[in-house]
Amino acid sequence: MTDFPRLIEHAFPLKQASLDSVHEKNVRHGHISTLHIWPARRPLAACRAALIATLLPDPSASPKPEGMTDTQWEAEIKRRRRELCEKIGGKVVTKNEKKKMPNGQTVERIKEETVGGILHWGRETENAETLEWFRQEIRKAYGGRAPKVLDPFAGGGAIPLEAMRLGCEATAIDINPVAWFILKCTLEYPQKLAGQTRPLPEFILHNDAFMAEFFKKAKGYGEAEVTAALKRLHKSLKKKTKDTGKGRQGALPFAPLASTEGEELLADLAWHVRAWGQWVLDRARRELAQCYPTYADFEPIKKDHIAYEHQPMRLVPLKDDGTPDIDSLNAEFTEEYLADKRNPRWVAKPTVAYLWARTVVCKNCRATVPLLKTRWLCKKPNKRVLLTMEPNADRTAVVFGVDASVPAKGGNAAQKREHDKRLGAGTMSRAGAQCPCCGAINTMEDIRLEGKAGRLGSVMTAVVVDTPAGKEYRLPTEHELAVATPSEEQVQAAFKDVPFGVPDEPTPAGGGSGAGRAFSVQGYGLMKWRDLFTPRQLMALGTFVAATRAARCDMAFPQLPPEWIEAISAYLASILDFVINRNSTICTWTLTRQTTRSTFARFALPISWDFSEASVLEQGSGGYSGAIDWIGRCIDHTLSFATDCPAPSVEQRSATAPSDKGYDVVLTDPPYYDAIPYSDLMDYFHIWLRRTLFGISPSVDAAFAHTLSPKWDSEANDGELIDDCSRHGNDAALSKHVYEDGMARVFGSCCEALKPEGRLVIVFANKQPDAWETLVSAIIRAGFVVDGSWPIQTEMGNRTRALVGAALASSVWLVCKKRPATAKPGWDNKVLEEMRANIAEKLRDFWDAGIRGPDFVWAATGPALEAYSKHPVVRKANEPNATMNVGEFLNHVRRMVVDYVVGQVLSGEDPETRGRGDAAIGNLDEVTAYYLLHRHNFGMDEAPVGACILYATACSLSDAELEKTWDILSRTGSDAAAEEDSEAEESADAAGDAEPAEDSGGGSKVKLKAWNQRKGKSMGYEAPEGKPVPLIDRIHRVMHLWKEGDVQKVDEYLDQHALRRNELFKRVVQSLIELSSNSERSLLESISNHIGAKGAVRDKGPTLFADGPVDEES
Repeated sequence: MTDFPRLIEHAFPLKQASLDSVHEKNVRHGHISTLHIWPARRPLAACRAALIATLLPDPSASPKPEGMTDTQWEAEIKRRRRELCEKIGGKVVTKNEKKKMPNGQTVERIKEETVGGILHWGRETENAETLEWFRQEIRKAYGGRAPKVLDPFAGGGAIPLEAMRLGCEATAIDINPVAWFILKCTLEYPQKLAGQTRPLPEFILHNDAFMAEFFKKAKGYGEAEVTAALKRLHKSLKKKTKDTGKGRQGALPFAPLASTEGEELLADLAWHVRAWGQWVLDRARRELAQCYPTYADFEPIKKDHIAYEHQPMRLVPLKDDGTPDIDSLNAEFTEEYLADKRNPRWVAKPTVAYLWARTVVCKNCRATVPLLKTRWLCKKPNKRVLLTMEPNADRTAVVFGVDASVPAKGGNAAQKREHDKRLGAGTMSRAGAQCPCCGAINTMEDIRLEGKAGRLGSVMTAVVVDTPAGKEYRLPTEHELAVATPSEEQVQAAFKDVPFGVPDEPTPAGGGSGAGRAFSVQGYGLMKWRDLFTPRQLMALGTFVAATRAARCDMAFPQLPPEWIEAISAYLASILDFVINRNSTICTWTLTRQTTRSTFARFALPISWDFSEASVLEQGSGGYSGAIDWIGRCIDHTLSFATDCPAPSVEQRSATAPSDKGYDVVLTDPPYYDAIPYSDLMDYFHIWLRRTLFGISPSVDAAFAHTLSPKWDSEANDGELIDDCSRHGNDAALSKHVYEDGMARVFGSCCEALKPEGRLVIVFANKQPDAWETLVSAIIRAGFVVDGSWPIQTEMGNRTRALVGAALASSVWLVCKKRPATAKPGWDNKVLEEMRANIAEKLRDFWDAGIRGPDFVWAATGPALEAYSKHPVVRKANEPNATMNVGEFLNHVRRMVVDYVVGQVLSGEDPETRGRGDAAIGNLDEVTAYYLLHRHNFGMDEAPVGACILYATACSLSDAELEKTWDILSRTGSDAAAEEDSEAEESADAAGDAEPAEDSGGGSKVKLKAWNQRKGKSMGYEAPEGKPVPLIDRIHRVMHLWKEGDVQKVDEYLDQHALRRNELFKRVVQSLIELSSNSERSLLESISNHIGAKGAVRDKGPTLFADGPVDEES
């Protein structure tokens, strides 16, 4: 097969892919993120778009039609590209929307969204004919066969899943057993069992609620049809019981009397998983119900202000199956009485969560100190609940209370925020824990020592219950406190039939400067995985593991085939992992969503001082029944398209090992340096899956043979590829070298696996320029030519102003092809000349496409690299035996891109003036160039540090220089931003698939210093180390002089530094006027008018300064 240019090398639906990837973050039901948590799983929309654009030929591959000129053909190619991109991603439209912020304010936003295409969640089904068209076009491009796609770091399975959806032969590889398990559930089981049905097991046929849901959703019945189906079912069950006797529940498959009934009760894999999930829940509930008591209040369902006698809260008795028997409490009331909802009766209020705080004994007064980050229990505009706290009578502990109606105070949002911060302050701060009884500070080191000595305790602070009116908060009862801490004997009994027993495997040690910094639990004495759970959580999870394993044994009685038993058992393990993720002492309570946040809200294992214990038997977050629904919907989705897909290959092995040859595309999202410690994090699930799945199949037992997942094997020089110095004797340099060497071997293996005409697409999620350059160098050395890069945003927030978003994209997708073996060395002068010619048009195209901010730099980088990477080495023409490395080349690229962007800023966005700033920017200094870039994209607001590092590097600067040497940047972090980040985290955590912290710096922010904050005496007169004075310093100095009111000094400064006739100075001032507002704008306009009034020499270009009288009062 001959090579052909790919669409992704020339065009890509970047805006659409970004918008729909962001939207996908809010998608929950059915998405693979709900099947099982995996760190930083890429959005399906981005993967789908990248695969289609990589597999499809670019329109330029088609022959030019007869009679068409070259110019016409170029225009036609662009039209076809645009048409293809819109067919993939749809069209982008804008709309205004109002959104309520966490502080209660309502802001109006301009929101962009897509219409049409197949990237937006659900449209791959809605526009199934379009998806099928792409499948056929892809096959046509490969001679009628299914192309082969490899992902050697398959992780959460997004890339191979989309390859399978597009009709490709997908091979998914990962060294981590948890990832391998996820891939089997995502790819292998659905493809193998899609389109197959089996009779539902008999036990579930007696569950009317389940069967009604089955008839409604699986069969599509209306209400009347559901009723009729249930009647037929009851009749058949009654007759079967009469014919066969009661027998063993679940021992016989349902044998209907008529063939029509047999068809009616056939169910696919998803419904069998739901049925057996209910079996597990019913069994576990019978054993655990006593540990999760339900209380009832005496009150009317419909509040009508009718007086009635209040009664104390009562414990609801249990039925034999463990469900609360509220009817027994209301047995004294007649049906007529209960029918009137205004009449008081006993109303069950199931527990949603138990809220806890760790405790330490005060080193000063020996009182028990609760370690609370905050005392807020709920903080919404219309619902504010606070945990009150005061010392008890003998000042040995505290007494808690609940204030359910806390008023907001303060004249504006900042004042309200500050009031709430003071009011809800807990005992914890950076200094340590303040004792509420004596006021002494127990330092963090004190707390760590107590933890390592095993002396950290815990106290239940509040109980969250579900009511007809929403969630309520109350203090725990004595009975609830008693059943919350089962004995060690009870915990061990729960694990009696569980392989490997209670999880005593060690937690990650953490520490160091690499990936290990994500772990702090051992620093507080949590040395074993069991230490991350309360005794009740341990007992409950052990009970569910045993019930899940028992279900597998019972599945043999309905005579399910082995492949069905394995698949159902695997999905039951996934359901349990969903519950486990929300049941540890790392979980916290969300103040606005009022749910239990998952263990991995961020991909780290930090100590949590106040934590939330979910009620596993209830429907809420952390409950098993909710997990059944999440997993069931995900299976529904994967089954919906897997029928006609080629069988995938799922392998558990190292990415450095050689792969089969003959792949058409390798698309992968590799681990990046120390960003995410996958193996240590996923050991949290590894220990439970090993117990739940043991004995399911030889391949599963082999994958989970070791107590923990693979780390790094120094003898074999192989293992998990991350930069974690704790695995290399805390040698940071060695750890970095091992990682980079391993990645180079992976890229070499990818090159070997690809066909000569194949393509490699790599997702770069780490955007530190030096790390990026190192890995790009490895790709080039492995034999690849880099010829495209697309920054797809996955964390893009809506802006409150009509500004183009400039937040750095979550991932850069780098497109590569194999370099011919005959390629010759290049010369730097020729390579740079070719690069400039190649990307000049690309820059215009990217700008016209609306790509802005740091993403503009990334989008231009890939095409620019083609001129460099097509040579095995690039030599310097003027330096014998010297070569140009990637970093040097990229400095030229970035500077060219920066010059282009600054030219647009100086010219304005008006097409009439565009390009007029280009000629002037050649002499613009780096600091001013950075200032304009930052100001244009972020204004004076906070900006992500990663984006600023990229801009700084592009201007041959560092963020440290800009902050300390040039004094134009400052590090920031506000309470408001932290509050909004918390809300975003709560939203992202809804399904348990979260992102790691953005870039390095822990998500820190920076912002430009305002001109009046820059007060250095030498600013504008001289620069550090004898360097030239930046133009922005001169402008800010003029602003200070003007503000002082001494016009003579202003004129002297302007004349002394020849600024009146400096066209670049005038262009920058005009750009700042357009970028500023209020007093700063007025000040700059006054200066501009003053210069104009003095008769400054003008060129024949656009009029930048309007004539007018001098505003002497400004």
